[in-house]
Amino acid sequence: MSSRLHRFLGASIFVAGLALGGPVEAQEAPTGPASEGASQSPVISLTSIEQMLGADMAKVAQIARNTWSTVLIGDQKNPVVTVGTVAGGIVLLGLAYLAASMISRWLAAKLLSRFGLSKSGVAPLQSLTFYMLLALFTMVSLNVLHVPLTVFSFFGGALAIGAGFGSQNIVNNFISGLILLVERPIRVGDVIELDGMTGTVAAIGARSTKIATGVNHEIIVPNSKLLETSVVNWTLSDDIVACNVDVGVAYGSPTREVERLLLQAARQHAHVLKEPASDVILADFGADSLQFKLRVWVNLRATRRVQVESDLRFAIDELFNGRGIVMAYPQRDVHLNVMRPVEVRLAEPQRQTKAA
Repeated sequence: MSSRLHRFLGASIFVAGLALGGPVEAQEAPTGPASEGASQSPVISLTSIEQMLGADMAKVAQIARNTWSTVLIGDQKNPVVTVGTVAGGIVLLGLAYLAASMISRWLAAKLLSRFGLSKSGVAPLQSLTFYMLLALFTMVSLNVLHVPLTVFSFFGGALAIGAGFGSQNIVNNFISGLILLVERPIRVGDVIELDGMTGTVAAIGARSTKIATGVNHEIIVPNSKLLETSVVNWTLSDDIVACNVDVGVAYGSPTREVERLLLQAARQHAHVLKEPASDVILADFGADSLQFKLRVWVNLRATRRVQVESDLRFAIDELFNGRGIVMAYPQRDVHLNVMRPVEVRLAEPQRQTKAA
């Protein structure tokens, strides 16, 4: 980590030197005693470049250096922003982004290993650290390039107008992302349900949140939607949730035996928790069956609720078949009550004769 930071600082100093360097002066190399003092000057003469690179390369270097020193904001006496300043700023901002990303990831890894924090607890700290470091490195880059903040006063006003019109959704999603990171109603690793879809929060970004479903699909949801709509967070305060399995058996079945078999199926499952204990409820006397409900408790961090419910249905079907208990299905009995016998006639099909 320290070597990467050293390389970052070295590259920053190099680019800053290029951005701050003065133009090449087309002057003759000084002779005599003053040549010793001139040799210490950072200004490189055009004659020296011609001697080292040749006349053609020296002209190319002169054109490149003049372009580098072209003033964009200010004047020749007091240049504020030059082409070299813009190029150096782009390089420094890129290095700042890489440095902020590496430092925030390093800090998150240290917190995970040393303090034993969960990934959902470290993720918002990593994101906030990245944003703060990026802002800090941006200010340092502007300071190194001697760019005053007053230059951005006009751009700040234009940005404010753009944020109020064209960039309203982007700013809204960004602020919503900060609210999600600070208040943490939804965290990385939480199992949530949104618009009938259930998935695990994979990442919370500056503009959107990534949700991974159980069928290897990733859903990109704008951050503002997570705050404006109703979201079911199954793991907000606790990872333990209930699973319900509805079972209908035929009338005349031994109800206590049905209860025992349902509890046995729950005890045999490896992911069903012993505490809270599973229970069976005779929910209703339905039109076609006795309605039982098996309720078990599982840890969503360790398994999937849908998979546990499916396993329980397989186990219940096997146990019921072994005990001769029939699962009811819809059926109807039709009774005919008439006062006299029903008259039945058999009619021969009519034959069609061809016209003569």
